[in-house]
Formats: sequence, structure tokens, C-alpha cells
Amino acid sequence: MWVRLMIIAFVLNGLSPFGLRILADQGLASQHTKGYLIFWYLSGLCFVLVLFLRAARRPTVKEMIVGAVLGFFSVCGQTFLGLALSRGLVGNVVYPVTLAGGLLIVVLSGVLVFKEQIGKAGIAGIALGIFSLALLSLS
Repeated sequence: MWVRLMIIAFVLNGLSPFGLRILADQGLASQHTKGYLIFWYLSGLCFVLVLFLRAARRPTVKEMIVGAVLGFFSVCGQTFLGLALSRGLVGNVVYPVTLAGGLLIVVLSGVLVFKEQIGKAGIAGIALGIFSLALLSLS
């Protein structure tokens, strides 16, 4: 079951920011960002509830807390992304900053919280990530 869920997460990742970009390009971000994000996250919640109601095993309290915290931070990130776009900041600045923040948080939490050692492949991956973000910001 978790493989299917990870595939779904992989496929759906990026659709919400893409929708925010469309709203901004059409000049609708200031009026519709809030409603768009409410619809997006409520539909995701309904999807997850259906999956869990059909599953043989119920989620633990710890899993629900982790999911709620991750969802909260996701909503905050998407809201601030939408606000930045609705206030006229250009996408080739907003998206790289957003992605760089996520990259920084993941790398720092891996090193500082989980005490991960970054090898040559990890350093190359981080460098490629930064390089790709730099390419995204070119207009």
C-alpha cells in the first residue's frame, strides 16, 4: 500500500504550486488563492480519509500527529507562495527561493537532527540541486 501512496504523492507533487502559478498568470491570485488552497487540501484530506477507511490497519496517533504537522507546514508554505505571487513577485524568483528553502531544511535536518553523514554523492546531489535552482531563476 505504501508504494502506491508514494507513487501518488510523486505524481501529485507540484500540482498545487502549478495551479498557483496559473492563478497568478491570469491575474486571479489575489481573489482566488485562499479558495484554491482550501479546495486543494480538503480534497487531499478526503482522499486520505477514504484510503484509511478502506485499509485493514488504522493509523496510530503518532502517524496522525506527524501527518497533521506536515500538512500544517505544507499549507503554510503554499499560502505564502500564493501570497508572494498574488503580490506581484515574479515566478522565476519565488519558485527558486521556495525550492531552495526546502532543500536547505532537508539538508540541515538530515545533518543536525538525524546526524547523517553527507558523502560525495550527497554533496554532488546538493550541488546539482543548487545549480538547477540557479538555472530556474534565469529569465
